[in-house]
Amino acid sequence: MLERHLLFCLFVFSDINECISDTDGCHYNASCNNTIGSYTCKCKPGFSCSYKLCFYPSEFQAVFTNLNATGRYGPTTLGSHYAGQDHDGQVTLSSGIQQWTVPYTGDYRIEAIGAAGGYDPTPNSAQYRGRGAIMIGTFRLNKGEVIQIIVGQEGGINKLKWSSGGGGGTFVVRGANAPLIIAGGGGGLQSVNSRHGGCDASTQTTGNTGYKSWPGGSNGHGAQTANNSAHSGGGGGGFCSSGRSGAYFNGTVGEGGEGGKGFLQGGVGGRTRYNDTTGGFGGGGGAWGWAGGGGGGGGYSGGGSGKDLQDSCGGGGGSFNAGNNQHNDCCYNSAGHGQVTIILQ
Repeated sequence: MLERHLLFCLFVFSDINECISDTDGCHYNASCNNTIGSYTCKCKPGFSCSYKLCFYPSEFQAVFTNLNATGRYGPTTLGSHYAGQDHDGQVTLSSGIQQWTVPYTGDYRIEAIGAAGGYDPTPNSAQYRGRGAIMIGTFRLNKGEVIQIIVGQEGGINKLKWSSGGGGGTFVVRGANAPLIIAGGGGGLQSVNSRHGGCDASTQTTGNTGYKSWPGGSNGHGAQTANNSAHSGGGGGGFCSSGRSGAYFNGTVGEGGEGGKGFLQGGVGGRTRYNDTTGGFGGGGGAWGWAGGGGGGGGYSGGGSGKDLQDSCGGGGGSFNAGNNQHNDCCYNSAGHGQVTIILQ
């Protein structure tokens, strides 16, 4: 006779403490609650939660634009462009310059992008326009101090004849006259159908010599060099001073477009004689507009005046960066207007 025996096995499970065992656990600004087979995280008071991460609510990111302004003058109204954004209510305008009051003391990453130069009807000219620089650095800013910002505007585009305006530089300045970071604007073109050195902005402080053209400014000044021949573009404006102008615009050397104003002179772009080929706000030099040379780009030092030669350009503007953790690129912006992004670290 067979005997049947039933064997019962008792398995006892003990839940581990995932708050201790999970090395990828809660953020250090959160408390951990162990549950069966898992855990939950709860941010400490004053912090907001996203998945396992807890962010301090004063994190801040602001993007400053040209506020839909175009041409040689900066914006005249804020409108509702910054409504609902982190810098809403912190920005005022004075003669096109945006004045931002710092909301928190801390380290801020600032990205400044210079404007592109203009172009003309030459086939493919638009794809070879002078490019604005991007300059990135980290800066210690104090609550309540005022930062002045010029967002560079693209150089005038010539739809009828040859030559075009220089792009405006983008300036971020502490107080009245202490530059933090400046991104040069691209030079204006004259009948260009390929990419040339010198037309783009520079990451160095000196403004570029345009292709087949005149030298840029140095040591924070606008471009001053041209001779009495033909119709050169206006020199790009620098931080300290304006670029050279042709005699039609009360300049002392040669003919051609008007130089862009320096930052300390207000940053207005240079005038043109024909076809609305002004320099962009931010110190871009104006072109003559009926052929003639392209305007120099604005920047820390102005880009050189373009000569009255086919397949030439005004020089791109120089740049400046006093920050830590720098990343600088001369040839970033071919799309148009500049921009400033400020992020609390």
